[in-house]
Amino acid sequence: MNLLSQIAGKTILIIGEADFLSNHAREALAALNAAVVGPIMVSNAMERLKEEQIFDAVVIDIAVPDEAMLWMNAWLETREIPFIFARDQRSQALPGGFVLSGAASDLTDIVASLFGPVPSYH
Repeated sequence: MNLLSQIAGKTILIIGEADFLSNHAREALAALNAAVVGPIMVSNAMERLKEEQIFDAVVIDIAVPDEAMLWMNAWLETREIPFIFARDQRSQALPGGFVLSGAASDLTDIVASLFGPVPSYH
């Protein structure tokens, strides 16, 4: 089974600024049959998460404030919802996180982390 096929039918919440998810990345995720929600701002994301809306995984911009990052981290871990921290292609200067682009190699890394044998929330 192709690793990227593991994202098919999954709902992915994207948390970040409005331009965090490029059209190329959105199209690549849609081509893999993933449902993408967002990107939504941190304050809206915290409200959405509190509403107990179900997501299969969450991708969080590494540029979100530390306090929000810690709150979301704890909330998602408690519910065993896999999540990663990422940066967009324009944020190459920012260290850490995955790269949220439409490139197959970047998406493979993200899918492996979110839905591979060792979930990212551990």
